[in-house]
Amino acid sequence: MIKRIGVYLNEMFPLSAFLGSILTAMAIQLTYLRLFDIRTESYLPLIIPALVLTCISLLIRIMDEFKDYQDDLLNFPNRPLPSGKVNKKDLLSLGIFCVMVVIFLSMTSMPLLLWGLATLVFSGLMLKWFFIEDIMRKNLPLAFITHHPIVLFNFVYLIIACMQMDSRVTFEKAFYILPICLIFTNWEIVRKIRAPEQETGYTTYSKILGPRTAIVIAILLQLVFITSVFVIFQKLETLIWIRILFGLVQLLLLAPSVYFLITLKLNRPLKPFAEAQILVIVGTLLTAALL
Repeated sequence: MIKRIGVYLNEMFPLSAFLGSILTAMAIQLTYLRLFDIRTESYLPLIIPALVLTCISLLIRIMDEFKDYQDDLLNFPNRPLPSGKVNKKDLLSLGIFCVMVVIFLSMTSMPLLLWGLATLVFSGLMLKWFFIEDIMRKNLPLAFITHHPIVLFNFVYLIIACMQMDSRVTFEKAFYILPICLIFTNWEIVRKIRAPEQETGYTTYSKILGPRTAIVIAILLQLVFITSVFVIFQKLETLIWIRILFGLVQLLLLAPSVYFLITLKLNRPLKPFAEAQILVIVGTLLTAALL
């Protein structure tokens, strides 16, 4: 079983995903602390919430394997579960392990434990399609609206973790940091946007909403989280050269979405550009928070 789980993690949640999740959580926490002009002397209190969020991310990935099994047999037969490289019992054991880690690491404080349990309950509702599976499977936007708040749950968990580190930290400045979670909203949308001639039987936002409506939503999301980062830079008095470099890179990463809006043609998928935006924002926030 251990070997099969290793194969699954290597394909579906590799080391890069693990490190990316850790660094994202660290960046959000360090940035939020700096908004209160607090610099942490130890990174250990930051790592524990980061591990919790990594386990939640992996748990969501595992739940999707069960929820999308029939679709994956048709559309993605080479993935570990539909191909037989891993079986459902293996993933069930891995999912239970993730739940136990989340509960154990959240026991550092009652607020974290309660929010951790709330996050797990919400995740369980996602697994059950909020008990309206037949409706949601036919309505991708509804599934998105009901499922995606898990990202907000994760960011709130990080803010609560920061509050446990220093009594001066409150929810007062959450509005600075919460819009950053839209980087994952954008990723979720653009990975399901295709040019008209690329559409297949796979359900995409471009097919349901129309390609231009879908990409306009993605562009608006990108503008919101890019603006939010600039607001944070202003609050932290980030060096001007970092702001300029960040802006130029984000313009380049936004360009493919604008090009698709105008031409409805995709030379390459938009997903890598969204992932690059996430990496740049995480790296820039880490830099701004540490300087």
